[in-house]
This record gives sequence, C-alpha cells and structure tokens, in this order.
Amino acid sequence: MITGIHHFSIACSDAERSATFYRDLFGLELVSDREIAAGGFVEKITGVPGANVRIVHLSGYGANFELLEYKAPRGETRARAPNHAGSAHLCFVVDDIDAAFASLRKRGVGSRSAEGPVTLVGGPNEGGKAVYLEDPDGNQIELVQLVRPWPTAGG
Repeated sequence: MITGIHHFSIACSDAERSATFYRDLFGLELVSDREIAAGGFVEKITGVPGANVRIVHLSGYGANFELLEYKAPRGETRARAPNHAGSAHLCFVVDDIDAAFASLRKRGVGSRSAEGPVTLVGGPNEGGKAVYLEDPDGNQIELVQLVRPWPTAGG
C-alpha cells in the first residue's frame, strides 16, 4: 500500500550549479550530497549501464527535491520542452507572484512566459496567477499564486 510521496527528482548537467540555484533563489536547504560510482545501486535501480551519479537532496516547504547529475554516461545537457513526454516541472506557491517574478528575473532567471504571470482560467486554481521560469538546464519551474487553498486527497 502506498503511504505517501517521498520526493521529486530531475536530472541536471551540473549538480553544484543547480543546488546553488535552488538554495539561493528558492530557499531550499541542502540535506545531502554524494556521488555513487558505476556499479553502485543507481546503476542497478535505473538500468543505466555504467551510471556514475552525483545525488543532491534538497528540502523545503514540506517537500523533498533530488538533483541527479549523471557524470557517466553523460546525457543531454538541456531539458526537454514542456510538450514532450517525460517533461516535468517544479511548482512553488508564492504570495505575490508579480514581485517574486520581478525579483527572479532581475537575478537572471529565464522565463518561458513571454508576458509574465497570467491569470488562470478553469480548474482548481481559477482566478489565481502563474508563470513558468527555467532553471540553468531549462527545467521548468512554475510559480503560482493561489486564490484558495489547494484541495488535498482525503481532506
């Protein structure tokens, strides 16, 4: 029986750069940072032959986030576009999306939303605002300003 969600993970091209990005700009805290040599458990779990992986665990806002840098074999160094299967994003709730967006843009964070934050239409976030940004590898980051609490399963 499933009892919860443990973490969300993305692959990155430079774990140091990505960990600094998420720590300094989004307030996540470093939990652990280690490298697993080829032949270790990551190779066995993922089925990626010769997987030598740096694993960085971050935590914040009640969630756990994992960065995986495949040192070998190296893969693509840019994230897939949002319309590709397997593409993912990390979403942060903010209380003032316009201020958060302006601050992050001033600090060099790329935006996928050409016009900045947009008002959401339909669904559980109707009337809220959202914007898509990019991390250093092009992984999507969503900021959302809610107008009501997000519904939770069983609650």
